Amino acid sequence: MATADGARKVENTAGQASLDGQGGTEPASQTRSEHRNIYYRLYTKEGRLESNNPIFSNDRFISRISSKSVRPPHTAASLKRYVCKVEGMEGSEKGALYLSLSEKKPLNDSARLALRWNSGPGSSEFDPVVLVVDKGALEKRPKSASNAGSNELPAWEIEERFVYYRLYDDDGEAVSKTSFDESDSSVGRIDIYTIPVPHTVASLKYCLVHVEGVSGHDVQLLENEDAETTLNDGDAIAILTDDFPGSKDDQPIPPQTGPARR
Repeated sequence: MATADGARKVENTAGQASLDGQGGTEPASQTRSEHRNIYYRLYTKEGRLESNNPIFSNDRFISRISSKSVRPPHTAASLKRYVCKVEGMEGSEKGALYLSLSEKKPLNDSARLALRWNSGPGSSEFDPVVLVVDKGALEKRPKSASNAGSNELPAWEIEERFVYYRLYDDDGEAVSKTSFDESDSSVGRIDIYTIPVPHTVASLKYCLVHVEGVSGHDVQLLENEDAETTLNDGDAIAILTDDFPGSKDDQPIPPQTGPARR
């Protein structure tokens, strides 16, 4: 029997299908004709963006679309265009699409994507594709619908993980806007999913500048309070692992804000 792409499909005794009858078997439930959900997260270089179509009551920053909604051929460009369409953003060509949260480089627009398998880009809420957009794409974006009904969405049961930091200015420790301990108000924390990809010192700095409201100030990061040299902007930070600078609340990283730049 011929498949849609012209290959010959042969049934085997195990109830599986083999293309061309030459091995490489796959379960019949995973043929190319099957559509699936594609999970995604949105960011600017300053941090994450709330989706206009949230799927969890306790995490409004992740959403999903059906692979059948993406115009063929399935490329990075066509996926970006549809996500931007449903999220009400213009200028999708200015966005950068990453295959996952751990990727260091974005895809070329012409990159082909396997969107019709049970595995592949964005196949799980735990491993979504990531779209980083320019702030200009948000200028005409309609505001998301009210939170009415958001409590009817399911809650996502995932362990919260943070980057901990102790904030300093030129004169010493400063009160953090994300402090969580009244007895030590200079220590703040941000959810690891707040930090945009790629996960580098620069992206963490952009995020901290945004949440602490110190735009225009020179911010430097040290790996820990005993370090003597600052981290380079291009250094990678493995925030999806269990051990990275700032992963423990008793070992916060010490970002230092200098005077405002002139």
